[in-house]
Amino acid sequence: MMYSFAMLLCLGAFYAFAMTKTAHYKSVFGTRPNQVQTQRFNRSGWIIILLSFIVNLSQGVGYGSLMFCGQMALSVLLLAVCLTYQPNWMRSLLYLLPLSGLIVVVSGLVF
Repeated sequence: MMYSFAMLLCLGAFYAFAMTKTAHYKSVFGTRPNQVQTQRFNRSGWIIILLSFIVNLSQGVGYGSLMFCGQMALSVLLLAVCLTYQPNWMRSLLYLLPLSGLIVVVSGLVF
């Protein structure tokens, strides 16, 4: 359950990194980001990727670091495919990622 939460964190981090690029932001939202939005996306991306790394390492140092590398690769692949073919789906991903992360955490605590 923790690895799926770490995967969602990694996906959210790379989503934030993608939104710091003007071309990606414009293809998703239709406007150019201002400087404050770009800085917020960049800072939140670094914080979230660090949290994902910590969650993976808490499950085991050797296997956790291997899972982190795999999660990063899968996250970048999913976002690249989504940005290439359906960039308007990324707008809904902004709301679905935190919601699905909350669902995974709550279900992990209950079960």
